Amino acid sequence: MLIAAREEEAETASREAIAIAHRVGAERILGHALVVLGWAQATRGGFEAGSASLHEACRLAEKHADPDMLALAYGFLAEELMQADRLEEALEVSLAGRKAIVRLRLSGYWQDTYLLGSAAEALFKLGRWDEADKLAQQALAQARSDERLAFLMIATLELGRGDFEAAEAHLSTIKDRVLGGSREFARMYLALIAELRIWQGRLDEAWRAVEDGFDRVAGTDEARSGRLVCLGMRILADEAESGRARHDPDKVNEALRAANALVSRVAAMAPNPLSPTVPVPSTAAVISLWKGERSRLEGQSDPAQWEAAAAAWLALRRPYPAVYAQWRQTEALLASRVPQAEAAKPLRAAHAVAVQLSAAPLRRELELLAQRGRIQLEPPADQAVPEPGPPSVAASLGLTQRETEVLALVAAGRTNRQIGQALFITPKTAGVHVSRILAKLGVTGRGEAAAVAHRLGLDKP
Repeated sequence: MLIAAREEEAETASREAIAIAHRVGAERILGHALVVLGWAQATRGGFEAGSASLHEACRLAEKHADPDMLALAYGFLAEELMQADRLEEALEVSLAGRKAIVRLRLSGYWQDTYLLGSAAEALFKLGRWDEADKLAQQALAQARSDERLAFLMIATLELGRGDFEAAEAHLSTIKDRVLGGSREFARMYLALIAELRIWQGRLDEAWRAVEDGFDRVAGTDEARSGRLVCLGMRILADEAESGRARHDPDKVNEALRAANALVSRVAAMAPNPLSPTVPVPSTAAVISLWKGERSRLEGQSDPAQWEAAAAAWLALRRPYPAVYAQWRQTEALLASRVPQAEAAKPLRAAHAVAVQLSAAPLRRELELLAQRGRIQLEPPADQAVPEPGPPSVAASLGLTQRETEVLALVAAGRTNRQIGQALFITPKTAGVHVSRILAKLGVTGRGEAAAVAHRLGLDKP
């Protein structure tokens, strides 16, 4: 029942097992029952009670040198701490459990790789990506069984860094095992697929991954679906922005209808991942992100909402989603034509962190945004920041940010494959962008498009 994410039934059954274990003095059975109880309690909102049950399970696992109980007790406790955004504690718990597993000479078995993967996840969320990579690679290299979490964490890092082909390969390797196993791993996998497809510009496929994720958790552990929910709204916001840029009201209306359906679906989730009543500290950050995406979808991206989202994620020591929120905040500020110095502040802060993380896709978007807004990312201390210039020529032609970027590469003589490599998209997606650019410019070939780009000053990548 726990693996099936039927937490209420799991809690009832575990309490019955605990009562029996106490009566007969069976501590091993007690420990395993406490693992189930602790996970179920925490998942249903009772974090403190769940944490206490899992701590006791850890103690009994150590006492009886039970490797399965050790891995599950420490691993589930670490996961609950991560859900509560107590990341340093989650890291300590994962490493403590792993140390106990090593003492039992089980390096490389599933218990070891699971706890190494858990520690890597906490490090990734803390922005310590090099350390996370080291642990995930270690887990994969020595794995003798069940390397799914190691693969998922390696793919997470590759996605963040922009190595999309490697991420795709690793996710493909474990697809069947992940989707045929626990809902937790399936949700992680589908969220990664959705984000990968977003960066590749394959929004239909991204949306299908999100819907698949919703279907897999329906009626079970929906409180943990905040990431999927926000990715869904992000996809629909991207679709709406694309429709507006192409003067396609049907596409905009389709995105708005899908968003209304998503809102209804989320409202019906039990417990609701976007409800302030869910006692998880990250809820405020998730809600701010959701509201920011929704404002973007509606065509009035709200810089104050994005600023709140960035602040909430920074307060939780989660730099990667904070950088994303600051990117969107800067976009919204520039669209509202605030003084350049005001827009430059979050942009520079986000860029510095993106560089530190080696988050290549986000870094590229921030640098393109700086070009578009004529913002120096590191302005000389003795120079005033220049005021914004005239409206973009590209915007007047109806070119999106990505299309402007592709046009500059077309003007440089790049093939679709070369464009894809430069922009972290597939050659097919690059070809679609080129076709749309030709239509918007009213030209028939790449040579004519390049000539227009040179004439209008759009040939600088």
